[in-house]
Amino acid sequence: MNLTLAEVARCLGTLADEGFEKTVVTEVKTDSRTVEPGDLFFCIAGENFDGHEFAKQAAVSGACAIVASRMIGEVDAPIIMVRDTKAALGRLAACWRDTCGAKLVAVTGTAGKTTVKEMLHSVVSQRYSAAKNYRNFNNQIGLPVSMLKASADQEVWIMELGISRQGDMEELAPVASPDLAIITNVGPGHLEGLGNEAGVAQAKTTLLRYLRQNGQAVICRDYPLLWNAALELVDAPVGFSGHENPETDFFAEFLGTAPGGQGRFRLKTPEGDGELTAPFCGVHYAENLAGVAAAAHCLGLSRDDVVKGVSAMAADPQRFCCKIGKGITVIDDTYNANPLSMAKSIRTAREMAGDRPLVLVLGDMRELGKETMARHEELGHVLREVAPAMVFYKGEHFLDVERGFGSFMREADKPEKFLEAWRELCISEGVVLIKGSRSLKMEQFANVLCRDLDARPIGGGL
Repeated sequence: MNLTLAEVARCLGTLADEGFEKTVVTEVKTDSRTVEPGDLFFCIAGENFDGHEFAKQAAVSGACAIVASRMIGEVDAPIIMVRDTKAALGRLAACWRDTCGAKLVAVTGTAGKTTVKEMLHSVVSQRYSAAKNYRNFNNQIGLPVSMLKASADQEVWIMELGISRQGDMEELAPVASPDLAIITNVGPGHLEGLGNEAGVAQAKTTLLRYLRQNGQAVICRDYPLLWNAALELVDAPVGFSGHENPETDFFAEFLGTAPGGQGRFRLKTPEGDGELTAPFCGVHYAENLAGVAAAAHCLGLSRDDVVKGVSAMAADPQRFCCKIGKGITVIDDTYNANPLSMAKSIRTAREMAGDRPLVLVLGDMRELGKETMARHEELGHVLREVAPAMVFYKGEHFLDVERGFGSFMREADKPEKFLEAWRELCISEGVVLIKGSRSLKMEQFANVLCRDLDARPIGGGL
């Protein structure tokens, strides 16, 4: 970002002080520990901290100005007063985007939004200079900060939007104001804040109310709640499908694993229908691939661009990343978990295992509200369907899952104890899937197992 302080003040609806026209902002920061000379520091109040208390530290570190919503005492930097610093951060990001004239693609959904964002960025980069938010910096702070990091010469900004409660999308969507909106799917995620799956669909499709004039919506047809909610807001959404609707213009299906842990997919678009190999595998990635193909088409890109883009991707080490050692394929899918992503990952792991043993190392799924017990019991039903050789489980809902599974499971409290129990199984070949909510740190289980097997990456997905 290269706005002057005077331009920042105008974006925020405040008066510019003397000298603001000559001061160019280097970067926007919300963490005083990262402030460097020339940065603009926003005092954001959170649950565990209040940035106003660190304004002096930011000024000492060289902040060119402080944006605050209350008095902060004497600091050696200009102060720009606003009513709400978090809302002001969003307004500044929207203003910067308008200044740059960039086309913005907004991606949301219960599962797969980071995958689609990364995949689409790789595809768009075949033709354009493109920006994206880092990993899942997708909330009311992460989204505007990501937009403010984008440069004026980046023609397409691909931004992920994540919500967990009612009202979140109403705060995020006006900041993004997308030219193209992609909704990957809806399922029982963040039910504590969104109520039920119908509430999830309504909350996600709120994004479509903020499409720019002539903006387009790309929606998965495999989720009736989502598709119907979208039809209430836009006349002609572009549909895609990963399994349920092969007649859709943009359709993909998973054909199986390829050598080296990659995946074989069929991709059908109006330009053609054929097979490709990608550095990820699983049924759930077919849905992502179809959505990316539909979005790419809306951006004027070809099917060949899609194939080249996905082939050039690198694997994320915590999103269905496959590693192999001593005949065992370890799938590290520990980044996060909800009922939708959990079921898809487990079924894909079963397909990859084939006739070989499948071992599952799972953890609780968080933020499910009053449906928590029922959703964990449903997870047990999925386990019964795939018939694993053993299930290790970490979390408070062990008994709920075991009740749905109807078979013996082993508790996985500490990684070292899990490793001892794993060795007792004496499995010489097979597949191990490790997955659970982020707060459970399931990657620790993946790490100890991979070290024991001396497992190395062979492919993976995002």
